[in-house]
Amino acid sequence: MNVTRNDNRHGPDADPRVTDLLRRHYAVPQDETYWTGLEARVMLSVTRSIVRINDLRPAWWSGFGEFRNADIRTAGLIAATIALLVAGATFVRKAELDANARAMAQRAAVESALPLPLDDATLTSRMRSRLPEDAPERYLHPLDY
Repeated sequence: MNVTRNDNRHGPDADPRVTDLLRRHYAVPQDETYWTGLEARVMLSVTRSIVRINDLRPAWWSGFGEFRNADIRTAGLIAATIALLVAGATFVRKAELDANARAMAQRAAVESALPLPLDDATLTSRMRSRLPEDAPERYLHPLDY
């Protein structure tokens, strides 16, 4: 596999002298004192950070660390249940308000389309005659059937 980094054909093995220097520089140290010193430095850094963490004042969220997984799961389920109940109640209430608004609008439309109320004296007891199906007047009188 030939890997080129740019158009000058400089690849990983283009200069064997530089490649050898880099391999020696980045090689794993063979001296055991290096690894012992590295472990000591890491442990010193860890103990210093623990001391710094213990020096911090507790914040409002520090109490959450005392919860067990079961407690967090239970609290989450309770919160989710409450959220679903509130959302459902909101949905039902909105549907009820929409239905009431629709009914009021229908009632207002029907009442505005009705003629003015008549006195009892103007009503007659004459029976309405039934118009034939093909009579054009049938469509002019909405109360005829």
